[in-house]
Amino acid sequence: MFTRTGDDGSTSIKDKRIGKDSPIVEFIGEVDELNSFLGLALTSLTWEDMRKDLGRIQMDLFKLGQDVATGSEKASISQEDVKWLEERTVNYRKESGPVKLFVVPGGSEEASRLHVARTVSRRVERELVALSKEVQINKWTIVYLNRLSSLLFSMAVTANKRKGVEERFYDINRYF
Repeated sequence: MFTRTGDDGSTSIKDKRIGKDSPIVEFIGEVDELNSFLGLALTSLTWEDMRKDLGRIQMDLFKLGQDVATGSEKASISQEDVKWLEERTVNYRKESGPVKLFVVPGGSEEASRLHVARTVSRRVERELVALSKEVQINKWTIVYLNRLSSLLFSMAVTANKRKGVEERFYDINRYF
């Protein structure tokens, strides 16, 4: 489909035309990239709990983007969304057990894809913090993105455990 309305380098947000290089459009693009990496992670996951969790997160990210772009109260990230992320993180951490030192991203394909999504989620969070200095942001969106990276980390470690892949660790004391 071609609307041709963006051929001049602008797009519509909040019923007005803004440049595609604006911080809000940049942020929405970062959220889209994160959502795409979650979709990629889903293609390798066979565990129903992780598939269901990532599916919900993908829908939450659409809500988050709409919240930031339009200030919509109908579609906004809430404290309940953050609590859900926290509960899921605790659940995966119980399964994976405590993590010592610094985990080197990788291991199984499933964990590797989750680690990529985790690092992208951290970039999205940094972009939102920068954007929050220019426009008013629902405080729960920043908290949500902070918790999301923790959940994705926990899922990655759990994925390696489920696949029987041992984590590799970086030991700072070994090099200093």
